[in-house]
Formats: sequence, C-alpha cells, structure tokens
Amino acid sequence: MEKIKLAIIDDELISRNMIKKLIQGNEQYEVAADFADGKSAVEWLRCNEIDILLCDMQMPEMNGVDLLRIIHVIHEYLPVIVISGFDNFDYVRGSLVNGAANYLLKHELTEKSLLQVLEQVREKYHIVPEEKAVCRRTGYCIYDRKDYTKEGIEKMVREQKIQFGAGNYASLAISPDYRFSERVNPEEFKRDVCSTIMDILAQILGTEYPFVICQTKKFHLLVLLCFQEVNSTLYMMNIMKKLTTRLQKQIIRILDLTSTIAMGIVHTGLGNALAESEELDEILEDKLYLGGNRLISAPLARKITYGNGEIPAALWKQMEFEKKRQGVAEMSTLNEFFDFMEKERLPHKRVTECCLELMRLLCPEEAAECKKLSERIKGYEIFELLREDIMDFMNRERILEEKKKYRYSPLINQVIEFVGKNYREDISLEMCAAQLDSSYTHLSRAFKQETGMRFVEYLNRQRVSKAESLLIRGEVPMKEIVERSGFRNYNYFFKVFKEITGMKPGEFVAKI
Repeated sequence: MEKIKLAIIDDELISRNMIKKLIQGNEQYEVAADFADGKSAVEWLRCNEIDILLCDMQMPEMNGVDLLRIIHVIHEYLPVIVISGFDNFDYVRGSLVNGAANYLLKHELTEKSLLQVLEQVREKYHIVPEEKAVCRRTGYCIYDRKDYTKEGIEKMVREQKIQFGAGNYASLAISPDYRFSERVNPEEFKRDVCSTIMDILAQILGTEYPFVICQTKKFHLLVLLCFQEVNSTLYMMNIMKKLTTRLQKQIIRILDLTSTIAMGIVHTGLGNALAESEELDEILEDKLYLGGNRLISAPLARKITYGNGEIPAALWKQMEFEKKRQGVAEMSTLNEFFDFMEKERLPHKRVTECCLELMRLLCPEEAAECKKLSERIKGYEIFELLREDIMDFMNRERILEEKKKYRYSPLINQVIEFVGKNYREDISLEMCAAQLDSSYTHLSRAFKQETGMRFVEYLNRQRVSKAESLLIRGEVPMKEIVERSGFRNYNYFFKVFKEITGMKPGEFVAKI
C-alpha cells in the first residue's frame, strides 16, 4: 500500500525529529525528506514530487512566506501546512494569504492534532497516494543489512531512490555510548538516538557530499560517503576528520551522549569501501573493554583477543550461599564476578549472558525493577557502564534488605552501612562516631539498644559471615580468607569463628 509522502522544512532539528517521531509507523503517511533550510528544500522539490509539505514560518535566509511563494511556482497545487512557534494572527494571515493549506502551532503539536490537520488537508485536496520516484536528497538510510551491498546500492541509484554517483568513497562507523536511565525503554531510546544522529549528519553534510547510512541491529550507524568531484586523498581525509570531530561535539550538545567513531581510508571502489565499513563495525565491539568517547583510525586499530573462560562454579556457589543467608550477595563477591570477566576478556555475548544469569540468581523474577535492569543489560556495550548499573542496583537491594530485616533508626542504619563497606579494614565505633559526627557514648548505647549487640560483636559477625561465604568456594587459601574477612591473625579468627558458629572452619566446610 502506497503512503502519502510528506516533506518537512524547519531549521530546528528537534522540531523535525518530533514530527518524524509522530509520523513514524503510521500506515497512511511517511516522511520522504526533511530540510534545515529553504534553499536546499527548493532544489530538492524541483526534482521530486510529494503530497504534502510541512513548513516552518521563521527560518534564517528565507522566511516561510517567501518560501511559500517560490514553492507554488514550482508545484502550483502542492498543499503546505505551516508550522510556527508564534501564536500570532499576522503569521496566520500571511501564511493563508500566500496559499497555505492549514496551520499548526509547535507548542500545541501532538500526534492527534498533526494527524487531524493532515486528514483535513488530504480530504480538501482529494489526495490519493500513488507511487512516486522520490530521490532522498543526497542521503539515504538503509535498515536491512542485506541491501547494504554494492549491488543493492547500485540498484537504488538506477531506480533513482538515491543520488550516489561514481567517485571516491570513505566509510565511518558510529556507535553512540548508550547510557540508560531507569525510566527509558532501551530499544526505543537507541532508535531515537540513531534517528537524531542521522539528522545531525545530514545537517552537517548538506547537499555537497552524497552519503548512505545503514542502521545495524545493534543500533550502530555505518556511513558511506561519496566524493564525486574531489581527487586529493589528503583533502578527503581532512574532510572526514573535521566531520567526525564536529559530529561528536554535536551529539554531546544535542543528545548529552558521547560516541565512538571509527574512520576508514579513501577507496576508489564502492566494494572495497563497503568491506571496510563491515570491518569498522567489528572494531567498535572492542569498546566493551576499551571504553567509549573515542575517534578510531582503522589503520591504527588493534583488535582485542577475547577469551572463552567461564565464571568459576565456586563463585556462583558463593553468591548463591550469600543470597540464601543474607538475602543478597556481598558487594565484594560481585566485584570478583566482574573482575573475572574483565580479566578474561569475555566476549560481549557471554558477558550479557552471565549478567542475566546473575540477575536470575539474585533477584525475584517478578520484580519490576529487576526486569527493567535485565532489559538495560541487553543494551549496554561498555563493560564499565554495565558493571556500574548492576552494582548500584545490588547495593540498593542490600540496603533495603538490611532495613527490612532490622528496621533500625537512620543513625544505626548508617553505622551498618559503614560496616558493610569497611569490615575488611581496622575499624572501630570511634571511627563511626567521627564519620557520623556523633557522640561515641550515645552511639554505643543506641547501637546496643537497637541491635542487641555491641559494635565489636556485630562487626565480628559480619566478618565471620564473609569468611563462611569464602569457605564455601573451597578454593580460597585460609590465609586469604582470614585477610579478606577483616581479621588480623589466625588465632583470633579461629576463636571468633567458633564462638559465633559453634564449630571450627574445617568442621564448617565438612558440614556443607
């Protein structure tokens, strides 16, 4: 089924994106092209036919009224819907006098109001969608990877879907460094980011250099530029360098995101440039451990060698023990989990699988926050961001679990949190009192009253609990267990362990 084709002219990138998002997925309408200025739009409209034009009234160089007059010289009966940020009758009158079909205010723009106006114009002008040879300016986006080939691009050129002639070619691969808040849907967020970056790229390149973009399933953007009338390799590489630098800055300014961009060399053949484009996409995978916010030159890039190790079964066993005993795994155990993956350089797919398995082990499946985190895990491409999100989540769960168990006062909760973070160090109640700006005597009395234990007794219980989880592993030397549990010597460790558990460490291991 053919759709009614729209074009948008607006110097504000955010406004164009908003309209495209409101139209996205609509069964009747599609945006065939969008422009940041009237001059580019007029040049394109001389060679292409659309059904409805949406035009801003206030733009630099050429305002909406002047643009309406020129457009109706080119396409006398083309319906134009004027969009403005000004609720002023003079603008309404000026646009209607010059042949505007309807009028919309930006601050009142919603999917309902937009579709309502489009429907009114469609009925008024008796618009029936038909197949039109629309050439997408000098840029075109491919969403199906199988079309991102030499044959596929050449076919689209023959069918006049894109303007992409012969010449020299250069490729880029762009990977936004996605960060997810708890409120966003990761896939929708990635799609919106990619759409905005495409618009930023189109705005930077204008009509001078034709380009094709392929959006991958990972929401990376593979960009192929054509230099039709440029022969100097040095000049072309300078253009690429300036483009990538400017693009990174614009992405930060508009989206508040950093990005990682891999840049190839200049090729005389389309096939070679496409092959390098695929290689650049593979280079981007290494930002898992190398981090984001980088510009990468393909000739200088060195691929990471990934490992094929597995998380030790003893570590899974330890986390399971801590979950059963305390309701949540110790932060230090979780750190070991991530340290192992990073040291072994596990590939992205395996890292994701391990983290999802960790969530299934430590979180109730029905918990809404747990489900949201699992979705975010699938979308991360940088190891440190993934680790940070999971650790923050688990730390909040640990604090909540402590509060559920004991319901202590805020002051004592702070003491417990301090112990949880520092039990491996040589800490005391005096240090807690100084940290919390509290009286030692008052804190000692309040702690005993609420927990039923002296501070030293509570601290030792936490240290013994950690020792038990390390003993579960069965592979950690006793010397390391003593040190990591916060005890300073063997004798004191054995004495306290027996007092609290009623058995020696060896007997505990034999029992489990």
